[in-house]
Amino acid sequence: MTCLGLRLDDEVPVNLRGSRDATTFLAIGRDIEIVLGRSHVRALWEQSAAALGDMARLDAADEVLDAACDAGAQAQTAGKRALERAEAAARAGAGESAALAREAARVAIEAAERAQQAVQTASDAMDLADEAAEGAVRAAAVAERAAVAEFRGAPCANS
Repeated sequence: MTCLGLRLDDEVPVNLRGSRDATTFLAIGRDIEIVLGRSHVRALWEQSAAALGDMARLDAADEVLDAACDAGAQAQTAGKRALERAEAAARAGAGESAALAREAARVAIEAAERAQQAVQTASDAMDLADEAAEGAVRAAAVAERAAVAEFRGAPCANS
């Protein structure tokens, strides 16, 4: 087997077609056909629900992060407007209440900035977790190839 990585556009058709001799053909577009055994199709079937669940959870997490980022931006804007109004109130002579409003606006702006930083940190963590999962899968495949090569007594190439 050769290592092959593909990233398909949504428009590329992917089809499975069963055949005789316990084989299935996985057609990708018009030019790629992969022959799978029954065990491969069974493994894909067993993994499909988990993969779709992962995708749904990640999509939901992205939506939450987007909403939180938007809310943080709106809170920052509102805090800045409140700060401008507090400054205007101070110029108009409402010194003590303007000072309280100014401090409240600064706290709101700071909290919004921290919230946006937290959103960015969460997004970065999701990306790192995804990369780590891909790395773990690749490492497991290398380890499996090494174990098979060692079992067969053949030299193992670390790829």
